[in-house]
Amino acid sequence: MNAKRMLPAIFILLFALSAAYTQAGEKKPADTVNAFYNAYLKVKPLGIPSAAQLAELSPFMTPGLVSLLKQADDSEKKYKEETKGEVPPLVQGDVFTSLFEGADAFKVLACKDKDASSECEVEFSNTNPGDGKTFKWKDAVLLEKTEKGWLISDVKYQGDWDFAVKGTLTEMLKGVNSEEPGD
Repeated sequence: MNAKRMLPAIFILLFALSAAYTQAGEKKPADTVNAFYNAYLKVKPLGIPSAAQLAELSPFMTPGLVSLLKQADDSEKKYKEETKGEVPPLVQGDVFTSLFEGADAFKVLACKDKDASSECEVEFSNTNPGDGKTFKWKDAVLLEKTEKGWLISDVKYQGDWDFAVKGTLTEMLKGVNSEEPGD
């Protein structure tokens, strides 16, 4: 076979390999959720994440969610200043799971993709250091497909026990951002 006849076959092969590599190299929603919660376990934020904590977590979140978290941090600072630090913060406990104490382990169970969005069910656990008992629950993590890949846009709290955080992370943050001292 001469070189002129082989050239189209080589281009087709290279195109097929390139497409396969791109698909294989493309991150899935579960990859983003895993990376986010691994960073979460490292920084262990309670309440609204500090600027340093948010810097670790923000690469896995949409700009809109990062903006809401920054606004909530500003609201917390303003609230603390106006109340002279004599009252508890607006947000206490973990904001990325239903459990006040947060998680010390997680497992992504399944992700349901629909066009440019995805919802991943995540099983969390927290082991009480006092008695060694482990508490488990599930929450849902919502993602959007962006130019930067899959990014977390919200967390849907699904805890079904008394005092579990309810609703979604973005609803809670919007509430904090509209909070006034004395409300």
